[in-house]
Amino acid sequence: MKCTQTSQPEARVITGAERARAVEAWLLLAAADAAKARREWETQGAAVLRCGQLFDAVRLPGAIVRSAAETDDPADVDRFLAQALGGGPVFTTAGLERYYALVEGGVAYDWRAPAAECLPRGIGLGVPAVGLTEYQPSLSYWASPMDAPGQLCDENKVAELVMSGWRRLAEANPSGRGAK
Repeated sequence: MKCTQTSQPEARVITGAERARAVEAWLLLAAADAAKARREWETQGAAVLRCGQLFDAVRLPGAIVRSAAETDDPADVDRFLAQALGGGPVFTTAGLERYYALVEGGVAYDWRAPAAECLPRGIGLGVPAVGLTEYQPSLSYWASPMDAPGQLCDENKVAELVMSGWRRLAEANPSGRGAK
């Protein structure tokens, strides 16, 4: 009996740079003007993208996120977010006052978690350049980068994170102040 070798497709490794370009191209689909958004990323580090079609964004108060993570250290918070949200994409504003978890488009219609708002369709959102993935006090950056085009956070996990942080803040501050 003679063995014949069957040809199999050659495995190809996709580099981080290729993934970043694919994620960038996907995000640019949410821009009113992709060329302008690309220039904004290059010159300002952030570009305005529209919520609602490709993704919605849940705006999380920094205090809620840090409370859920049980730490104020940005690197530890970033690790917590990546783990808690299964690697879903989250970025934060300069100063760490707000985090934005990207979720499936349409979630805003049914969002009910307290202390966190899901931005409605058509709202412009300043999204950091894909390559900004490390904390710098003066810049917005991806606390949990998007690993592949269309990879989004599970809205149930985001709601659980919000509830956990909200409860911890309420327990630490029974007067109700400081949860914003």
